[in-house]
Amino acid sequence: MNNFALKLVFVVITSLIFGNNIKFKDQAEVVSLNFSHDHGGSGKYFYVESMGAGVCMFDFDNDGDLDVYFPQGSPLPGYDRDRYLENKLFRNDGTIWVDVTKDAGVGDTNYGMGCACGDYDNDGAIDLYVTNYGDDVFYKNNNDGTFTDVTTNIGIKNEQMGMSAAFFDSDNDGWLDLYVTNYVEYSIYDNPECTSPMQYPKQGELFARSYCDPDVFLGVADKFFYNKKGKFIDRSNRSGIGRYKLRGLGVVPCDIDNDGDTDIYVANDKDMNLIFKNNGKGRFNESALIMGAGYNGNGLAEAGMGVDVGDIDRDGWIDIFVTNYSGETNTLYLNQFGNMFLDETNQRGLGKPSIHFLAFGTKFVDLDLDGWLDLYVANGHVIDNINLFNSAYEHLQHDQIYLNNSSGRFQDVTLSIGGDLLNKAVGRGLAVGDIDNDGDIDLIVSNNNGRANMLINEGKPKNNWIGIHLEGISCNRQAIGSKVKVISGTLEQVSWVNPSGSYLSSNDNRLIFGIDDYDIVDTIEIHWPGFDKQSFKSIKPNRYYKIIQGEPLAVIKY
Repeated sequence: MNNFALKLVFVVITSLIFGNNIKFKDQAEVVSLNFSHDHGGSGKYFYVESMGAGVCMFDFDNDGDLDVYFPQGSPLPGYDRDRYLENKLFRNDGTIWVDVTKDAGVGDTNYGMGCACGDYDNDGAIDLYVTNYGDDVFYKNNNDGTFTDVTTNIGIKNEQMGMSAAFFDSDNDGWLDLYVTNYVEYSIYDNPECTSPMQYPKQGELFARSYCDPDVFLGVADKFFYNKKGKFIDRSNRSGIGRYKLRGLGVVPCDIDNDGDTDIYVANDKDMNLIFKNNGKGRFNESALIMGAGYNGNGLAEAGMGVDVGDIDRDGWIDIFVTNYSGETNTLYLNQFGNMFLDETNQRGLGKPSIHFLAFGTKFVDLDLDGWLDLYVANGHVIDNINLFNSAYEHLQHDQIYLNNSSGRFQDVTLSIGGDLLNKAVGRGLAVGDIDNDGDIDLIVSNNNGRANMLINEGKPKNNWIGIHLEGISCNRQAIGSKVKVISGTLEQVSWVNPSGSYLSSNDNRLIFGIDDYDIVDTIEIHWPGFDKQSFKSIKPNRYYKIIQGEPLAVIKY
């Protein structure tokens, strides 16, 4: 049997297993989510062009459905298109999405990279942080459909090439702090001209110009802003974070050692990744090397782009997934009870399928609602003429879905799902959330120099689920950092409220647990930040519940 026949058999078999349960349809054009990213380039290969951009999914107007914000590029020297470039905010009105950028006042025209969402002042309205090549911007949500630029007033200053950002509470004082990854020292006014040898040289042409390798540029320190009751203090150096000058791209706060405070994992480009272990008071010790999650299993630094965390084997401990460059695999670090990590990429089925892709945004999500975390990866190369240098790679790539086989091992089922999932683009930011409030996960992907995708999960779930929206009282209002355990029969799951992760993006802060075919949730157990605990028994599935700290749960009717 030849390779084509084997592939066909594989697709047929996996379609029978998975095809009826997961189906994504790109609805962006149908609902007028008309965002197209423009990197502002003119063929001069400015390095900044290839890296963005992200996307943020959040309910900015508190109407019960998710809205979306897109950072945009900015014209670079030589740009000659007749187009006004600004970041865009789209309001979800159910059947149509409306561009409300002007009315909301969030149309930043700097060179946008990423964004993060968090209620920094605990007023019940989610605020917006935008990372830029240049000065970052902080928008306060006025809770009336508008935002105010408060960057300077609240103490934010980041002039580096800001990339991913994340809100979290470093000391459980009830106020969200902010971590920002910074990338490299770079100026468009001193743009190096880099060339590479062509795989099949033309007569008289042995090399072709392209984007530079990140090794050409020096890394810079990340930023840690401490929130003191609505005002931020730059504690990058005091916290222990500022001493590392690496090429930071992805970041995710997470409780790696299950001690009740939030640690930080940073994905760096061709540098060692970092684990900042929290002492509980907002000071950090870098521990990636001794914990085995700084390099891959071969002891090599990889081109870390995006990152996410989740308990993939349901042992109660957070595992880490990092997306990397083509020719490398993406990397899965399996948590060994908070003491160390093992590179289990190949053993878990995630190595070989990723080798020819260049991955950025990624999220652990239970796509089939069976109680086991699956994995979505957004792909797209950074070199637009990569085929000149390696014919095995493509600039435009399709995304990938890896399903968990209920043991912590994954299978690439992208081809069996097919449909709009196979459309090729230059994937960057990925945000996940339940856009239509039907209980399954939908996705928005921001593509570099191309149209964004809104992938609605249209397949009818065969399994039951429960959605949880937490609101803090003594902890931060969004309850970010809360640990939630859900038990249905023998199915026991743990997740954390954490809208960060992926790449340059922010996600729905509600939690969705798939509970397979169980028709009741036996227990919901909530560990609020600061060690306050609450539990509920015998809960009906297939609906969302809102839980305010210290109060009974209540059904949410969307």
